[in-house]
Amino acid sequence: MVPIDWIPARQSFAFDDLVFWQGKGGVLFDTVAARIDTIVLGPHSSARFPAELQPFVDPALTRRKQYDYSDVITSSLGRAWAAADPGVVFVENPHSRLVLDPNRAPPADVMPGLREFFARLERQRAGEKVSFSGIDAVRPVTFSGEAVLRPPANDAEWSALEKALITARRLGPEAYRSACDRVIEAVLKARRPGTALRVISLHDTMNTKMRTDGAIVVERPSADRLPQLVNFGNKGDDRGEAGADPLTISAAEMRRIADAWAQGFGFDATTRGAAITLNSPYKGAFETVHYGAKLATINDPRVGAVQVEFLRETLLGPRATAQLQQPGTDWPATDATHLTGIVDSLIAAGRQLRS
Repeated sequence: MVPIDWIPARQSFAFDDLVFWQGKGGVLFDTVAARIDTIVLGPHSSARFPAELQPFVDPALTRRKQYDYSDVITSSLGRAWAAADPGVVFVENPHSRLVLDPNRAPPADVMPGLREFFARLERQRAGEKVSFSGIDAVRPVTFSGEAVLRPPANDAEWSALEKALITARRLGPEAYRSACDRVIEAVLKARRPGTALRVISLHDTMNTKMRTDGAIVVERPSADRLPQLVNFGNKGDDRGEAGADPLTISAAEMRRIADAWAQGFGFDATTRGAAITLNSPYKGAFETVHYGAKLATINDPRVGAVQVEFLRETLLGPRATAQLQQPGTDWPATDATHLTGIVDSLIAAGRQLRS
């Protein structure tokens, strides 16, 4: 079995460990902030678990289950995109979403939600239909239902898990959120009035879930399936127009971004509908809402936040996808040539947006 990917205990992360821009190593971020028009956030871009949680992770978890639980290829994509496009900066969460999911509203105390999650999970396994919405800031199972954290057996184990989560949260997710805030503040301070600025919460997921033998082949319900390329979410409808919730970016601007991406990736009027959707199946979650509300105070329709959910198969490429469709415990290496093609398309889209 391929082992779990661990971060050494007590490892902390500074701003430069988490933020990536073109020319990094030669120039400080604050000196390039004025050229940035696209801030890309990777809340789920790491699959790695901090060693503080090692006593609590289910021993049957494999590397493949660990990585499928994350959006791990968005790390390679975000770093490569920022290195290739001077208008892009990428901020990466160093920890798996297991520690604290930055794309969920942060509770004052995660432990009541985690206890309730385990209680509902037990009822679900007994056949009851349950929802985990609102209690999954720390999610102890994968989206295929595989155990990630084992349930504590007594009060002492609950207390030990709480202390481990507090320590890990300080080392990873809190450092990530601080870096996001610093980047956005620097870019807003340097921005020229009237120029477009978008915050992208970058995600990916597959249209299939994992079988118990590791093969990712179980089809999702049609309502949950992504299009061929990407879904954009701004909390609106299928045209990006306002619904029950405030928009995180204007409908016109999100459609402009979608149009540029369609061109950049080579989709025409006849193929675009199968490749790109707005707010279906994902409308955007906490990170998009949080920064969308912050940017709305600028009162500029070309400034806002959008959730971008790639079809993971498209990012992986056919070879890696085929590997994951077979039983196993490993995770395929990144196909650098395929990923370069994705980045080239994103750069073409960026040129269109800036023209």
